[in-house]
Amino acid sequence: MSFSTGGEAMNYVKLRTILNNIDKEEQLREFSKIYSTTEINGLHYVDFNSANNFIHIYTPSQELHYYSTCFLLKPKYDDIPINTLSSHSHEIRKFLDYLKFWEIDLLKVDLSIVLVGYVCYLRLLKIVRFPPNRAIEWSLLKKIPIHKKAEAFGKLSSIRLNKEGVMVQERFEDYPFDTIRSHIETACDYLKFLQDETHEYKNIDLAPIPIKVVYKTNKISGVTQRKISNIIFDVHAIMTKASFSKPKSSSNFIKPLSRDVMIEQDVKTFLSLIPSKDNQTKLLFYILKSFGIRRGEARNLMIPSKSIPKELYSLDFNEAKEWLLSADLGDISFDQNNNVWICHVEIREVTNFQSQFKSNINRTIPLLFPQDDLTNLLLEHLIERQIVMDEMGLDHEFLFYSNSNNSKGQPLTGGTIFSKYRSIIDGTETEEYYKKFSPHAFRHFFATHLIRIMRIPIYDVSKLLGHKDEKVTKQIYLHYLPDKDDNSTDSTAKDMIDTFRNDKGV
Repeated sequence: MSFSTGGEAMNYVKLRTILNNIDKEEQLREFSKIYSTTEINGLHYVDFNSANNFIHIYTPSQELHYYSTCFLLKPKYDDIPINTLSSHSHEIRKFLDYLKFWEIDLLKVDLSIVLVGYVCYLRLLKIVRFPPNRAIEWSLLKKIPIHKKAEAFGKLSSIRLNKEGVMVQERFEDYPFDTIRSHIETACDYLKFLQDETHEYKNIDLAPIPIKVVYKTNKISGVTQRKISNIIFDVHAIMTKASFSKPKSSSNFIKPLSRDVMIEQDVKTFLSLIPSKDNQTKLLFYILKSFGIRRGEARNLMIPSKSIPKELYSLDFNEAKEWLLSADLGDISFDQNNNVWICHVEIREVTNFQSQFKSNINRTIPLLFPQDDLTNLLLEHLIERQIVMDEMGLDHEFLFYSNSNNSKGQPLTGGTIFSKYRSIIDGTETEEYYKKFSPHAFRHFFATHLIRIMRIPIYDVSKLLGHKDEKVTKQIYLHYLPDKDDNSTDSTAKDMIDTFRNDKGV
């Protein structure tokens, strides 16, 4: 089936002609005109059933799209979480829509041009969501869903006032830059899959797609390090060719924290709402409030599971505690020299789409709250975790795991952490109060507690939070900074921070 607009066919030749236009703004204008006037007979859709753990992609005519479904099945059997695959499936279905619109024959085109055009398409696309039980409605659409700014290209002002009354440039796209980049990465991976795993596309020419060499440093035996090279598709080059770059962040555009912040009593009350037998959730939120890390960073905390004794759950409590305080537990470990728990935040490449970091700064954070609380919570959790891992026959190194029936024992996701928060407050007398917060509120509690109560210098707080510089921290916590002539500081906490900054690079 061919698509047309104004009597002119949509095909690869037309796509290439538009992309050869030097004026990039004119390209978007032309694409927005085409997409807003094109009539379609539905879009691809995803059949996702988390309960039965299956995921399929269907064409607008409601036929199974075989290759894309196989693309999703391969990582599924490599134990990639089903929610991650769900995200990839929606990225792939958009790519399939785009290929269908332009009648792309993957064996006869320059794939770098195709991908650049796909970036333009995503920049114009509107965020539309149907719940899983209504996914088939994608196949009924008659218009390509593009956002309002694309429909009124150049007619609406992109300048607006923010909540602080400051004039700022409004984002043109509905989808954030990083989301679009993820779509391009998935499209590249799909093309590589077609070449490697299918007979029909074994001769697909991937050479025009830019590549780059990346190096990773691997630790061997905890001491020796070596660099390993890996060739990957250069998504940044594709985005650059499409004249789409990540908006530059500036502390001038960072909003001061204006909403309420939890105080210590709020945190204690929240923790008391967690069921007494839910050891993992108690530990999770204790770590969020005590180390000030993001939920994605908490989700990615890892422990060397092979170092945990097989008989941990049968040890005497004191023996187990003695082991815990002397063991190498990876990201959460006890420093015996200073008698303090520390949290190592390491930036890792992960497959889970909800685990993206907003910072690329590794850091070490000492526990500035009572040590015994974490000791007891962590020990109870590790015993329970070992039982679940044995029961499910799993052996990953993520500290936190899912308790859902369909993914029990699998690594926890950032979305699950938010769901846990809401389930804790649902139906309680304080529900309305805590609904205005989220898991990120514990990071704000940590920062403001250090600034207001412990009087820790803003430079140190910035380093513990993983901000790129203290200007960012000052801007966010502007209303919580002490007076300039207030030099009172919790000397014990400050000494501890200084110790780990000097020794461990905080």
